[in-house]
Amino acid sequence: MTPQLRRIVPEELERFVAAFRAVFGGQADDQVLARARLRLETDRAFVGVDQHGEVVATAGAFSFQMSLPGGGQTGCAGVSMASVRTDHRRQGLLTRLMGLLFEQARERGESLAALWASEAPIYGRYGFGPAIPTIELTFERDHAALQVPAAPGSVELVDRATARATFPSIRAAVATTRPGMLTRSDGFWDSMLDEEQTGSTTTGPRQHALVPGRGYALYRLKPEWTAGAPTGTVEVAELHAHDPEAAAALWRFVTDVDLASTTVAGHRPTDDPALAMVRDTVRTRAQFDWALQVRVLDVAGALTQRGYATDGTIVLEVSDAQIPEQDGCWQLRVVDGEASCTRTSAAPDLRLGVASLSTVYLGGVRTTQLVAAGRVVEVTPGAASRLDRMLATPFAPWHEGMF
Repeated sequence: MTPQLRRIVPEELERFVAAFRAVFGGQADDQVLARARLRLETDRAFVGVDQHGEVVATAGAFSFQMSLPGGGQTGCAGVSMASVRTDHRRQGLLTRLMGLLFEQARERGESLAALWASEAPIYGRYGFGPAIPTIELTFERDHAALQVPAAPGSVELVDRATARATFPSIRAAVATTRPGMLTRSDGFWDSMLDEEQTGSTTTGPRQHALVPGRGYALYRLKPEWTAGAPTGTVEVAELHAHDPEAAAALWRFVTDVDLASTTVAGHRPTDDPALAMVRDTVRTRAQFDWALQVRVLDVAGALTQRGYATDGTIVLEVSDAQIPEQDGCWQLRVVDGEASCTRTSAAPDLRLGVASLSTVYLGGVRTTQLVAAGRVVEVTPGAASRLDRMLATPFAPWHEGMF
């Protein structure tokens, strides 16, 4: 029998989480369930149930606002906890669940969806594209000297209560300059700062470093000894700062931790200022990290809500297998910084699938690159570079944390 898809009720939260964790080889222990209770929106959580009443598929979404180029925000469905039990794969369950999530998001007026994909190729067919590339930075302690001065003693370690009271406003201010960042609910902040406070068998407790009113860092030490010498690793979960001096103070703090020889910071923006701060760039390693996958759910809404670097007019022929209402030609027109996007019968300048449109939407990936890769068809010569100039942003889009 075809599994029935339905929304869960609050009392089924534990079943939902347990089914999801089982597919990924985990268990729903007390810590996992406590985190889910703080974060999960049961009215946005769906399950597939077989004829025996067993949960065989899961998917949900969080209600976010995403920062846009130009300083605005738009509704974004944060797709998460998508799973299909092994004996029910290849039966279209994920496709049906994604359809429910898309329909609900559009009803709520959300122009975008986003997700962190454990296997990114799966989600390209649902219109998602890697719109926010990130990098992982690795610093060697002996070669992490910075070129930017930082006031000594400006960083202090604070307790969880102080972090909870001060960190959100710092991050919110950073988000006004970085497209792609997602708002966090109180539940997200609470669960994130409560998570693994005592550390584990391999790492120490999470530390909260603060430059009052200007920046913060979340990190932990993973101790290790080699040939009798300390060679531990500092794992930086987040580092945000309002100004270069605060950023320098925090980077100096997390790269000069006793008993550590290396500092690793993942999910950093591709234009991270730390790359220009460090003196020995050869010893600072940067490699591709996970990208946030973004999906345009409302072509007209998404394109009119963001800001643009230059004025211009361009016609995009969009194809969208999951939301056929978006198929066809759209004229994007920007005059004096104000955008409009309407249906048109004019000939297209560019032909692209919704996954490609989603990839370039935030300005983090060039349309010219996708043309060169054969993923976008340039009908009018120069149209791709013209669109890139319109979509350009002062800072690369960024989102730093999985959800």
